[in-house]
Amino acid sequence: MNNLKIESLDKELEKLEILGDFIGSAIVNRNGLLIASRLPRDIDDRKFGAMAATMFGAIETAVTAVKENQVNNLTVEFNDYQLLIVGADEQFILVILVDLNINLGLIFIEIEETIKNIKKILKR
Repeated sequence: MNNLKIESLDKELEKLEILGDFIGSAIVNRNGLLIASRLPRDIDDRKFGAMAATMFGAIETAVTAVKENQVNNLTVEFNDYQLLIVGADEQFILVILVDLNINLGLIFIEIEETIKNIKKILKR
């Protein structure tokens, strides 16, 4: 992937931070390889991306047993923050760490817009 695409993806992740209460975010392909990241330095973004892709893949596999067709997102609550993993398409997922008390409705509206923009960037 060229530097211009990576910079554009990074800018899309940066836009999410404007909403506040964001800890970090990443774009990861379905195999767990990191595409872009704006995670704090104390988080190993490659391991984080691989873990998120594995979790999302596991829940997608699990729901096939109950005859559901698609998982849109996975939310995991920790003591101080939440992990949001959003399936964007068959190629990538968007992974976001946010404060525990953030307004998820507003966040998911912004996530939808971000995913649209990421898809445009990746198709170039």
